[in-house]
Amino acid sequence: MRPLLILSLLALSACAENAGWNPNYSAINNGSDYAKYLQQREAALHGRGAVPAAIPVQLPVKAPTAAEIAGTPGTTVVAPAVVVQPGQRVVAQPVPDLARYANHERQLPGQAVYQRPGGSAARAAQLCGAFGSADAAQRTFILAGGPVIDPRGLDPDGDGFVCGWDPRPYRRSGL
Repeated sequence: MRPLLILSLLALSACAENAGWNPNYSAINNGSDYAKYLQQREAALHGRGAVPAAIPVQLPVKAPTAAEIAGTPGTTVVAPAVVVQPGQRVVAQPVPDLARYANHERQLPGQAVYQRPGGSAARAAQLCGAFGSADAAQRTFILAGGPVIDPRGLDPDGDGFVCGWDPRPYRRSGL
């Protein structure tokens, strides 16, 4: 009987809240932004509230630098429009800088640099029709892991440029 009692107490103590070094995880009611997020999430899971829009990040390592906040003078980056359905969560992603990408990738369009086994130019052309512009397609390609990987099959020739996007105007502009 006694071993059963000890075993049950150990099992209950294993269920206790983590009180480790990270203050975000120390308790649900500690008043931090993360604790508030956890409470909102639990309420949403039980149908008693709205789904939280974002998970708060409080680590200084993740904070943007002053240069990232200020941006580069003279350049404008336009993010593609995002259609959000009710109840859908949106995760913000950085918009790739196409001028930086163009200057980093020194090959010309059509010059294969990356291996793309089994790619189809016809399929890539069909997929490209879903984008409003070549710039939007190139940004999506970069966000999906391009040019190293091509999970959507947008770059069958392996040059690192998709849907007719040409890096040469960005290289000439010196941006």
